[in-house]
Amino acid sequence: MKFIYIKAICLSLLCLSSCQLAEDLDDIKPLYTLDAEIAIVDESTAELALAGVYAGFRQSNNGSGNPEIYLIPGLMSGMLVNHFVFNNGPEGRSYVANNPLSDATSANIGAYTRMYDLINRTNWFIEKTSELSESEFSSPDRKTTMIAEAKAIRATANFLLLRLWGQFYDSSSKYGIVLRKEPARSAEALPRSSVQETYDAIIEDLDAAIASAPDLRAKYFINKTYAKGLKAKVMLYQGDYTAAANLAKDIMDNSGSNFALEPNYGDIFLDHTTPDLFSSSEVLFAPKGEPGAILGIGNFTGFWASINPTFSAEASKSTTIDGQTIVHDGTRLSSTIYNSGFFGYDTFKYNTRSPGQLYEMVYLLRMAEIYLIYAEADARASNSVTSEALKALNDIRIRAGATSTGGDGFETYPASISLSQFLEAVRVEKQIELAVETGEEWFDLVRYHFIDGFDVTTVKPSATISDKYILPIDAVSIQAGGGVVEQNPSY
Repeated sequence: MKFIYIKAICLSLLCLSSCQLAEDLDDIKPLYTLDAEIAIVDESTAELALAGVYAGFRQSNNGSGNPEIYLIPGLMSGMLVNHFVFNNGPEGRSYVANNPLSDATSANIGAYTRMYDLINRTNWFIEKTSELSESEFSSPDRKTTMIAEAKAIRATANFLLLRLWGQFYDSSSKYGIVLRKEPARSAEALPRSSVQETYDAIIEDLDAAIASAPDLRAKYFINKTYAKGLKAKVMLYQGDYTAAANLAKDIMDNSGSNFALEPNYGDIFLDHTTPDLFSSSEVLFAPKGEPGAILGIGNFTGFWASINPTFSAEASKSTTIDGQTIVHDGTRLSSTIYNSGFFGYDTFKYNTRSPGQLYEMVYLLRMAEIYLIYAEADARASNSVTSEALKALNDIRIRAGATSTGGDGFETYPASISLSQFLEAVRVEKQIELAVETGEEWFDLVRYHFIDGFDVTTVKPSATISDKYILPIDAVSIQAGGGVVEQNPSY
């Protein structure tokens, strides 16, 4: 039998969890289930099923892998530290030491299986919704847009998997991820695809979303602009800099008022008391937490992964260009990072666990990152610092309060900046601008290492083994598949 779960607490229709792959699917009969053959029969049940797909982004309990999937990279980069009480076991310490455990993990296996659960949900949804007649839908294109949303979610999950468990920095590598495009109907394990095959699958799904996803339903739903933005990011990771720059520039220039930089940096995050948080023009796509549930990334920052107390010093570090000393930040870090005492240094970007702070999002992609993707990609594509690339970088700094007087301090970068200085400035800018969001600073360190020979140990001294820039697949997952899935090197 083929099952799709209905989670009674939120009335969301869910799909069979990939963490049960060690059992015969015919023997699994969980509570609150519907046979997949009858679960999606018309538009209303398809919408319910799609809500269940989106629910896969939400954290349900410690060790579920969400939000740990966004916080583990921060431990690897040194932006975060594991809490001395709540996350001080061998696994947490192994991320900080850049020597991740390959067996008996919680966060690692939770994040890995959570993403495959999300992919399995999308696969069931796509298959069963595709079988419906368009006459079942109130508008002629709703069936197509729903399937496009699901494909973009699948692309997102595959990308998150690739950058943590695959050698994303080498398109010629055989160490991609296991690609699943069909619902899991048995315990059969599939071998890993190559990195190039993984990128191809991600791009194929994103192209479908760019063509057919909704323009905008709400910022916590997939839309065309997010699909374009994620594709630009994927192309940057893949090294197709011209394509990445062109896509990012298109978003910057042609997305309208619904997708634009917020005038004030703090307005993106700091009001967690109203649903207005979900309406920011800055956001391209950001899954939301359940209001008042105290479940989500904001309930993990501080006690599971505290902000490294030394990270705030990044703001006062500087770059010297033609005798001008330019500091890296103004008030972005000081306005979003605070000492919560026993729970360590925390961030105002998420739910602060205070009364009335009910709303939060996981910022998977926002406009500031699009500007910085463009800046890096354009510079790498042209092998020079173009005026457009420099403007994109400085636009983010100006929004954060930088001035252009030509003196020392928090200033815009001058036209005399060299290419190497510019690329490093973009990396640092992303580290500060996107701090404690999705761990992007770690993946930038890895990319810069393999592209430019950047010495990661200058930022994280313990990161000495390049094979361990990505995580191991937990031994339990490999054993459950009969050894079909090959482990990453050096684990």
